[in-house]
This record gives sequence, structure tokens and C-alpha cells, in this order.
Amino acid sequence: MNSYPLIRCQPRDSILGWDDGKHVSVDQFLADTFSLSQILPNATWILNLCDNRYRFLVGFAAALIKRQTNILPPNKTSKALQSIASQFPETYCLTDIESQENLGLPVLQYPSELKPVSKILDIPEIAASHVAAIAFTSGSTGTPQPHLKRWDSMVRIARNTGHRLIPENTKEVSIVATVPPQHMYGLETSIMLPLQHKGALHGGRPFFPIDIRDALETIPPDRILITTPMHLKACIESSVKFPKISLVISATAPLSRKLAENAERLLDTQIFEIYGCTEAGSLATRQTTKSNVWKLLNEINLTGNNDQCYIEATYLPEPIKLPDIIKNCENGLFELQGRSADLINIGGKRASLRELNYHLNEIKKVEDGAYFVPPQNDHDHKRLIAFVVANELREEDILQALRQYLDPVFLPRPIYFVDHLPRNSSGKLTRESLLETFSQYF
Repeated sequence: MNSYPLIRCQPRDSILGWDDGKHVSVDQFLADTFSLSQILPNATWILNLCDNRYRFLVGFAAALIKRQTNILPPNKTSKALQSIASQFPETYCLTDIESQENLGLPVLQYPSELKPVSKILDIPEIAASHVAAIAFTSGSTGTPQPHLKRWDSMVRIARNTGHRLIPENTKEVSIVATVPPQHMYGLETSIMLPLQHKGALHGGRPFFPIDIRDALETIPPDRILITTPMHLKACIESSVKFPKISLVISATAPLSRKLAENAERLLDTQIFEIYGCTEAGSLATRQTTKSNVWKLLNEINLTGNNDQCYIEATYLPEPIKLPDIIKNCENGLFELQGRSADLINIGGKRASLRELNYHLNEIKKVEDGAYFVPPQNDHDHKRLIAFVVANELREEDILQALRQYLDPVFLPRPIYFVDHLPRNSSGKLTRESLLETFSQYF
């Protein structure tokens, strides 16, 4: 196909979202999008920083119909945004926050009221080849890198994900997401799913369990919660009572089976994980409590094995090498065995940081924890340290628990107890943020 519609197969009077407690129909969304597009600057790149998810959606769509490209920043720090502005000349920023810091680029404030549209609008068609977004890697293993996302790939990933996770006979779907729409996972699930499969999005981005509960209570069933292991763990450890949640979708970090089992039981729901990468988008799903094996989405093929695996898809211009170590089980199934960049070798023995972090966070009364390989000179011996949030434990308690599963060479020395880990809005830890934490001790 040469083009795909901005929004697919939604009745014009159906609810597409909630903005400040008011429901928004498909017709109203189209009117808002057309109205905003009339005041967007003539430019190539738009840095959409709207916190309100509905306003982000309108800005995202308005940019598309003006043939502009949405840039998704790895984070909202001044350093990251100024770096993007320097890489992409003629970028402007769309924001719904009045106190937006001076970023050295033009800023358009999202209007408090958009101009009404009197006529009924057709659903716009977007060229399949149009670069709809530029997504950046998180920076967990180095400097964030940009990747171009064509409209056809975003549409087909959303449709295939929707077909896998949301049954066609589900009449109404309401979506609450704790991840920002500027993150690729948040964009694909909380923005593209409503546009290309079904669902009405909640305009907020709740963070704490009580806020998540309040957001869920304002929308009708069937409710879907799009979140991360960090938020999920906080929810089940809280005393908050949640309304019925039909489906929980988790990504951005591995979800342990133990946490998934507890969450399914306490929230009376089903939990599915999405596996993907910024380079290729969402690729596979699994129900964590049922299997360790991932199942590829439609239109995707996996070739190779171990640390030489490639993804091929009809919507990708070329095969993409995956950054993970994978056991290819064939027939669209695979097991994830760690990230290539996470592999460490000490004394001839190998392990992945993912595996080490898993065992660390499985320790009872460890609220959060992360291994870290500190910077070393060439003559230094490689060593591991750990940052841990655990008010009731001593270093020896943690080492004793880890000895049951790990070779002694992988025990962290020393362990630094911290109040919190510097996770970003998607629950990820970047190499840069851990370096800053490490520098506080030296």
C-alpha cells in the first residue's frame, strides 16, 4: 500500500480518549488535529514534549498531516534536548508546560483552546514511506542513537500487536499507561494501538499506585494497563485496591515469573510482556506466567542464533541485528538469554548483567537493585559493584543470598546502599545515570 489512514475503522462517534475527564470522540479528535495543524510552524522536525497524552496524540497526528517528523527524545533533560536540536536543524518544540526551559529552539505552546471546525473532516491518509518518527535508544549501554520509523512499519506493528493481545470481539477497550508517549514502547501501545486497532486512551500518565488506581477508575472496562516491572512491583506491594483490569502489558525491562504470578493473582488479571528494541519496534509477546518462550508477531521472521540473530519483516527495509543473545527455537518461537552488551567475563567465567540483576532483585526485602561495572584503568582487575535499595538488609545478608545462585567471582564488592536508583520515566537505568551515582562515592 502507498498510504495508510491516520485512524482505522473507528466509528466517528466512538470515544478515542479522555482529556481532563471529558471523553473525546473520533470526530472531535480529527477536528482538534486539523485545528492544531493550521498553527504548526512550517518545519521538518517537531519535538513533541506534551505531558498530557491526548495533547501529545493531537500534536503527533497534526505533524503527520503536515508531513513533519516527530522526534522522540531519549529523555527530557536539557542536555538531551539540546543535543537533538543540534542534530536536527529547524526543529521546533510543542509543549503543554508553560514553564518550559529555554532550549535554544522555537517553542509552540499547545493552545488552551483550539479553534472549532465547522465541517465534517475526512480521515487523512499518510504516505506509507513517510518518516513518522525518529526514536532514540535509551542510552543504557552508551550514547543514545537515532532510528527512523516509517509510517507503514508503525501501523503494521500496532495492528499485529493488537490482533495478538486484544481479541476482535472485545467491544470497548480503555487504556491507561504509566510510560511516556515519547518512549517507543509508550508510542506503539498507548498511541498507535488506539489509532490502528482499538482502544480509547487516558490523557494522563499516572506514576504512583494510588494515581494509577484513580486513572483506572475514571475509565470504563475493558481496562488495559500499559506499564513496566518497576510500576507493577510498586502496585502489588501497595495496599491500594484496583478496579478490574482485563489485561496488563509490560515492557522496558525483564519481568520475573514470580512478580508476574503475584501481580496476576493480586490484580486478578492476565499479564503479557512485549519484547522489542528501538531499532525494530515491538517484535514478540509472551504470557510470563505460562512460558519463558517468546512468540514473534505476524510478518516477522527470526534468523541466526545466539548473539548473531537478525529480524526480517516485510515492513523493514533490511534485516536488523538484535542486541540480545537468543536461542532460536524456530517456528516463530525463541528464548531470550541476555543482552550482548551486558555480557561480562571475569576470570574466564561469563555472565550477563541481566542475570545478575535478576538474582539481586529476587532477594526478599530488596526494593530495587542494579549491578554496575565501574570505569577501570587498563591495569585494574575487572570488578563488580551493586547499588541496592534495601532498608532492612546488611551487605552480608545480600551476599549470602547471592551465593546460593552465583559463582563467587560475580558477587558485588562493595555494595552501596542508596535511597533510590536513578531510573528514567520508563523505568530504565542508563549508563550515564549510574556513572553519576558512582561518582558520588569517589
